[in-house]
Order: sequence, then structure tokens, then C-alpha cells
Amino acid sequence: MALHEFLWFFKGRDLPLSQARTKVGEYLTNEKSTLAPCTTDDIRFATRLMKKYHEYNDLVILSVAKRMGLRFFSFDAALKKLAAKNSVDIFEKRSLDKHGE
Repeated sequence: MALHEFLWFFKGRDLPLSQARTKVGEYLTNEKSTLAPCTTDDIRFATRLMKKYHEYNDLVILSVAKRMGLRFFSFDAALKKLAAKNSVDIFEKRSLDKHGE
């Protein structure tokens, strides 16, 4: 689902489809990328915790991360809070030092 979210992010930013395809290809072939199937437990987790339909995708991603012991990155403050509540680590945005590195 995270990959699906990735594509919708590109759509929201009006990235040309050819560039989106390139970025998805880069993601799929990156040695650090992990693709994991969604299980019935992930779906149960998401449907149990969601308060609104639009929360479903994020909760499935959260469940998969928790099940696999993986960290994830999100700009969504509510999702970060849910991750902390469910003992799921997230990547924090690194701040640039005074040299911009």
C-alpha cells in the first residue's frame, strides 16, 4: 500500500506520468526496498482502528510495519502519533546542519 500511496503523492504533485513510472521503477529495484504482502491480520488491525474510511491505507501500512519490525516515514502527524501508540518506529526528517549537509 505504501507504493500505492507513493503514486498518489506524485499525482497530487502533478508529476508527469513518465517521471512517476521512472521513480516507481527506481523504488522497486532499489536494494533497500522491501515489498511485503498485506495479510488478513493487517486488514483486521486497520478496520478495527479506523474511525473514517480514509484512514484505512495508513493503518494497513502501520500494521505491516509493526508485524515486520520495520520503520516507515510519513508527513502525517496523526499517523506518527498512531505509530508511537502502537510501538512502531518512524524515520524522522533530518534537519540540515549549518553547512546544508
